[in-house]
Amino acid sequence: MVVSSFCELRKRMIESLRNGLWLTRERMRLVSAILLVFYALSTGFLFATSDGRLDRFDRPLGTDFSGVWTAGVSVLEGHPESPFDPQSHAAKQRSLFGDPDAFFPWSYPPFFLALAAALALLPYALALIAWQGATLALYLGLVRRILPGRDALLLAAAFPAVFINIGHGQNGFLSAALLGGGLVLLDRRPWVAGVLIGLLAYKPQFGLLIPIALIAGFYWRTIVAAALTVVAMSLATFEAFGWSTWQAFFDCLDFSRRVNIEGGATGWEKIQTVFAAVRMWGGSVELAYAVQTVSAASCAAALLVIWGGRADWRLRGAALMVAALLATPYALDYDMMLLGPAIAMVASYGMQRGFLPWEKSILAITWIVPILARNIAGVTLVPVGLLSMLAFAALILWRACLDMGLVGWCVKFAEKHAALVAQMRAFLVVGVIGFVVDAGLTMLLSSAGGLSPYAARIPAVLCAATTTWLLNRRHTFRSQDVQRAREFVRYLSVSVVGTTLNYTVYSLVLMGIARMGLTFVTQNMAIVAAVTCGSLVSMSLTFTGFRLFAFQRERARHAA
Repeated sequence: MVVSSFCELRKRMIESLRNGLWLTRERMRLVSAILLVFYALSTGFLFATSDGRLDRFDRPLGTDFSGVWTAGVSVLEGHPESPFDPQSHAAKQRSLFGDPDAFFPWSYPPFFLALAAALALLPYALALIAWQGATLALYLGLVRRILPGRDALLLAAAFPAVFINIGHGQNGFLSAALLGGGLVLLDRRPWVAGVLIGLLAYKPQFGLLIPIALIAGFYWRTIVAAALTVVAMSLATFEAFGWSTWQAFFDCLDFSRRVNIEGGATGWEKIQTVFAAVRMWGGSVELAYAVQTVSAASCAAALLVIWGGRADWRLRGAALMVAALLATPYALDYDMMLLGPAIAMVASYGMQRGFLPWEKSILAITWIVPILARNIAGVTLVPVGLLSMLAFAALILWRACLDMGLVGWCVKFAEKHAALVAQMRAFLVVGVIGFVVDAGLTMLLSSAGGLSPYAARIPAVLCAATTTWLLNRRHTFRSQDVQRAREFVRYLSVSVVGTTLNYTVYSLVLMGIARMGLTFVTQNMAIVAAVTCGSLVSMSLTFTGFRLFAFQRERARHAA
């Protein structure tokens, strides 16, 4: 009885998550109101108990903003190059705030110094309030433009990344407003959109994929406007601050790369990227860059599909904003402010076209996760922020494919080529069985038999090839060739080519893991990873060879 009740409850919970019925308007309003009250009380307490610069915990109000304000003071004193020298910048912060341990580095391009100098004209607390208030208004105005209505504005204000951004005095509001505003105006005001996107150059790590998206969508006027904006800002700061400031910026990049990106001085749990996840798990810098490159390349490919296929502007915009976070090795939890407009875009599209299964739940998780990401990753080493963004990106890609009709085309292709699809499906099943035989024997011979992982793979591959031949001839290609020996020779000849490629990739992956290293990777885990990579690379080659050469002759004779 108890088991039956539990199963029924679990079934209802899964169904509720699937259809999103749990996400009612009343619950969204209640959660948003509670969070807003919490934000207001926490922020008000820190300001009320501060001395105007330090809070009651002897930390600068707005923590990171102290580095911006300090840089502005240096500019006003005639030393615009000083913020790019970590020692000089730290000494200036100590003189202004009196905290010998706090250090908030400056690594923005020189044209952001102009804004810092303008803020430094005001007393610190007033400058922080003006900075956060003005940029928050821009962000809220953008969301209201994307998704009108009081409920949307309430959710946008209560978005947990808002509280994180305010707590750090950061620029997430401005980044979201500039990129989101440029995307909203892209079709109607391409020149204005280019100016807004160009202004985002103060955070160059978020611009890696913007040119790819704009080129795929043929937005040439926007590209020109963005480029001219960056050039104009660079020339203006060169005229105002001189070449020495730009030289100091370029010299500082190495410090930022070594300490902040590769060294994780900020804390791996705070950085919501693939690079940080690999480093948090003990991976080397080289491996982290390699995996991050795969992430960036995957995002670029997805953007080419979505922007080149002219999907709905809301899906294109959301895809680019999420891809901007997934493509860079350095994005903190307050940078997840970019997700705010992206969520509004996808929600607007869903309200107009209807929501897919699980879509509402994914949107809700993406909305709440910024306030949980840092703490969960710090305790469990599980990058829930990154995982939620990957799920959100997959949702956007799926919706875009539906919007462009690619899913329908795939369905029609599968119906038209049902025999080929059935063969591919059976081939994949046989491939999984061969993978189990291959990896299992390799691990058995290397651990129990005393062979090296490289030597153990050779007999394992032969056994796997024999197993897959028997299964493929009977279930995949349904061969009736009575000359099995000749067929097996043809099969092996194709397998030799595929195996050579497979083994090459396998060896390279093993050597790469040995050189780069993950501290938690055992020998068997490394073998499984290497076998997986080798098998995936050779799969398409062997399928074509088997179909056209190993088994095709007999099938063609019977067809005739």
